[in-house]
Amino acid sequence: DVRTEREWNEGHIEGAIHIHGGLLQERFEDVPRDQAVAVVCGSGYRASIASSFLKREGYADVTNILGGMTAWKAAGYPVVT
Repeated sequence: DVRTEREWNEGHIEGAIHIHGGLLQERFEDVPRDQAVAVVCGSGYRASIASSFLKREGYADVTNILGGMTAWKAAGYPVVT
């Protein structure tokens, strides 16, 4: 989850790791390399940038959650605070 702290606190996907998008390049070590990584933001734009950073860094299995948390919530999927 590459959203802001405020956005994260308003609700996020259970089990997600919160790394603000602006800090991702300093925190690659916090993102597991041995499993698939799904990146989410509010609408998908910031996640697409973050996904590109991860792929450039050699992460093989990276997915951008299309529509971001807006689509996640609209679909009725659960969030935690």
